[in-house]
Amino acid sequence: LSIPPTIIDAGFEGNVTLEVHGSTFPIKLYKGQRFAHVIFSKTLNPVLRPYQGKYQGQRGVTLPKF
Repeated sequence: LSIPPTIIDAGFEGNVTLEVHGSTFPIKLYKGQRFAHVIFSKTLNPVLRPYQGKYQGQRGVTLPKF
């Protein structure tokens, strides 16, 4: 099971979608099982250019927007 690093920019609002890659053999995930780790960090200064990208305000699972 592989979860590529995901950076959530300051100012982002919406649901975060994690990308998870499996493998050639089956992996069972159980309800309530932990499989990801999220770290939040506080900014010391106001954000000068908050996130305003294409995923701002997304709701639910969102596929990549190329």
